[in-house]
Amino acid sequence: MEQLLRITSTPIKYELEVEHPKLEIKRENPSATVDTKPAKLTITNMKDTSVNISTYQARKSLGIMDSADFTAQNAAESQQALTKQIGEYVQIGNQTSQIQDGVTVGDIYRSKMLDSTSYQLYTAYLPSGGADLTWNPAQLDMNYQPGDVSVDWDVSANEFNFIPGSIRMKVTQLASVNIEYLGGPLYFPPSAMQKFNMESSDE
Repeated sequence: MEQLLRITSTPIKYELEVEHPKLEIKRENPSATVDTKPAKLTITNMKDTSVNISTYQARKSLGIMDSADFTAQNAAESQQALTKQIGEYVQIGNQTSQIQDGVTVGDIYRSKMLDSTSYQLYTAYLPSGGADLTWNPAQLDMNYQPGDVSVDWDVSANEFNFIPGSIRMKVTQLASVNIEYLGGPLYFPPSAMQKFNMESSDE
């Protein structure tokens, strides 16, 4: 039996255009104001070590002295010399009072001059006293003030802009169904044709 109908279908064709959502962020670089205070070092009352050397006692032992000590020493030596001289005079007086024993005044003075203990010779080459050393330590006053750095940041808020996505569909070809009759001519009686037309008009 031959096929009387050939049915073909044409599918629908469409194109999709898709735009993805976007998030835009507007951000400005932060700026900063920097205030710098440098460190400070102040040095005051700076004194080096000092050494004081006094050789007065050494010079005094050699007979080199100031006027006050020179006067005091001469006064003491004069007092001693006077006391000694008075003692010698007393001794000579005692000896002259014994001239009855055959001692003459000339003998008394001769023995006095020959007495080596009555004369003293002083020769000094080395001082008997040392030098007095005094020293003052070094002094240094320092005042240190540390530095400081302050930073003032200026940060602006971020701006967000959201762009939603979209999908667009574009139909390029509609779907269709084609029915093709492959048989010969069909004959219908008039009554059947009239009935067919009436049914078609009702639809």
